[in-house]
Amino acid sequence: WAVAHQGAGATAEPYGGLVGLAHPLKAGDCVVAEWGSGTRFAGTPTLTLDPTCADRAPDGQVMTFVPVASAAEARARGPAGCEERTRVLRGKLADVRAVAVVPSEAGFEAAGGRVACLVLGAHGPLYGPLDGFRKEGAAFTDVGTMQKRDCLRVPPARTALLVACSGPHDQQVLGFTRLGAGLTLAQAAKQQDEACARDVPPGDYGFDPSAYRAASLVGDLMWKTGAHFVVCTVRKQNGGTMEGVGP
Repeated sequence: WAVAHQGAGATAEPYGGLVGLAHPLKAGDCVVAEWGSGTRFAGTPTLTLDPTCADRAPDGQVMTFVPVASAAEARARGPAGCEERTRVLRGKLADVRAVAVVPSEAGFEAAGGRVACLVLGAHGPLYGPLDGFRKEGAAFTDVGTMQKRDCLRVPPARTALLVACSGPHDQQVLGFTRLGAGLTLAQAAKQQDEACARDVPPGDYGFDPSAYRAASLVGDLMWKTGAHFVVCTVRKQNGGTMEGVGP
């Protein structure tokens, strides 16, 4: 869907007064989306920036752009263009959607003649940067920014870290599954490994079952949004580290 404001009295703000940004969005900008009424998903949210991609529990991030010749073309082509340009990344994440932020008529030049493509959490904030904007060695605020084939160090009783797959790592992300909406986080902890072994078996990805086993991660922040997904990973049976990009 598209975020736009075409009402009377529109200013030269890039995306109109309702969106509320005084300057055009840039690649990597993290945003907080606030809906005045209705669900996340209907109406037009007001966007504000989170320069740190962490301090304000960002809902998502600007990942790419669709160049257009006019505001009318932005409205016509923006949503589909953003869907296509973010398709690969969205396929690597568990619970996201694409949102096109289109220029207003008055703000077309200020917006740089392009539609900004956001990837937002489908049920709530993502709590951090996405894809190439993440830093190697950084701790995940929550699991919403983990993506397929990420390699992780998972120290005991500590937050998972994103690390290079060419070096030692404890787990690798294979995919995602969902648990029942009525489960508490404590109840999920008793079921998540089994669910991942059933729904995302490491053997399907070429990992020898005699040496590797399914593992899993959940995050309390994402769980509270109602997005009851589990990050399914693979790890060594003997608890040792892995190296390399695959089995």
